[in-house]
Amino acid sequence: MKRYLVVETLDQLKAVSDALRMQIITMLVKDEYTGKQLATQLSLSASKIHYHLKELENHGFVHVVRTEEKNGIMQKFYRSVAYDFKVSDDLLPSLREDTMLLQESMLNHLRSSITRLYNAPDESFLLFADAQKRSPTIAMNAEIKAPRDEISAWLSKYHALLAELTEMEDRYVKRIAAGEAPDIEENFYMVTVGFMTNERIYVADDESLPENYEYISSDHVHLPSKIVVKKKQRSDQDDEPKGK
Repeated sequence: MKRYLVVETLDQLKAVSDALRMQIITMLVKDEYTGKQLATQLSLSASKIHYHLKELENHGFVHVVRTEEKNGIMQKFYRSVAYDFKVSDDLLPSLREDTMLLQESMLNHLRSSITRLYNAPDESFLLFADAQKRSPTIAMNAEIKAPRDEISAWLSKYHALLAELTEMEDRYVKRIAAGEAPDIEENFYMVTVGFMTNERIYVADDESLPENYEYISSDHVHLPSKIVVKKKQRSDQDDEPKGK
């Protein structure tokens, strides 16, 4: 499978700007499936899946990687051609006022993330375990009220941090190739979606915790711990004689 596929025509773009087709592509990135297998997993009719597969195949997004005869029927196994799509700059004049492409892309990121979240091992989500047992995780949903230019400046810094992640992987892959490090199985999966909106729903008249509760200190200044304790319990523990 290639990494990149360049979308070069509006017909290609229209063919892939569909939630179900993007879901099919996501599944075919992970593994090869027949139309019937996809229909079973998606709880849809085989004829509907075959129609969308044919459209995706005609526009170069998926292809048949092998065939297999079963009960006298020749089964076709499909796979995505690539897992990362780019749009040709030739299409920019036609896309300057288009909103659906980015919306569908964001939605696909979210759908894919939900599937991968449920398929991840249980030990990835030991939020309340001892620190040495917790896996690296991040989860947040926030609204930031600030001028666009400041948000844009922050995003530039964030993109630089994302580039550090790529550099981190490149270094590790080179160490594996040189026999200097083991090839571990686990990966850090992350999805990011952010956009400007006129709607603000995370608003409260009182931002304080209920009386007598306090946060346990967090490593992140702007992300308080999800664990709260009663202040009285903490002070009682502090008052206990040492050695007990």
